[in-house]
Amino acid sequence: MPDQLLSVQGLDVGYGRVPVVRAASLDVACGEIVTIIGANGSGKSTLLKAVAGLLRPSAGHVMLDGEDVTGLAPERLVRKGLAFVPEGRMLFGPMSVSENLALGAHTRRAAAEVATDLARVHALFPVLADRAGQPAATLSGGEQQMLAIARALMSRPRILLLDEPSLGLAPKVIADIFGVLDALRAEGLGIVLVEQDANLALRHAQHGHVMRSGRVVMSGTAAELAGNDDVRLIYLGVWHGDE
Repeated sequence: MPDQLLSVQGLDVGYGRVPVVRAASLDVACGEIVTIIGANGSGKSTLLKAVAGLLRPSAGHVMLDGEDVTGLAPERLVRKGLAFVPEGRMLFGPMSVSENLALGAHTRRAAAEVATDLARVHALFPVLADRAGQPAATLSGGEQQMLAIARALMSRPRILLLDEPSLGLAPKVIADIFGVLDALRAEGLGIVLVEQDANLALRHAQHGHVMRSGRVVMSGTAAELAGNDDVRLIYLGVWHGDE
């Protein structure tokens, strides 16, 4: 398996004839968190949806393990190893935690492997084992986010796309979730993280991209972006010389 799992090359994406993302590019390697930061409306979520197959790009390419998967339907991308956790989680509220997790593995046929992965997500998020028979809609916001991530992991992805996983959650829950993401990265999973909290994102990412008005305007290591004066002022809320 090549080290570079995902390569997005010059992607243009819009809604109808309205362009939103222009010429966006990024790469994600095995065992790497790559974050996309920027203001609301900068095109971050639109880019993620295009990579996940929910929007069809008008130009550019999405390469997964060296294969051009541009425009493939989401279910085909899941089979190829890409999973998406959208903003808002999109759980099936009346269904139980266990049923939601089973849906995450619907493309798989090896029952023993699915059982192994179910034990794994229960170990990552023990509260989900405790709530196994409970309807997803009755979980707390943090528990629902854990379930959304666990459901995605049940497809055994190599690339995980996350859209605003910390939104509306308590600091303790955020710390727990990002601790799991760090552990998954250390195991070799590639992660693309769209996150409004730039401080949080850059603390956990290895590389990052800044989007503005639909374009990637700055890229670098997380340390480089965190130390850039413009990024510190606009996105991190830190004036030069404050520290």
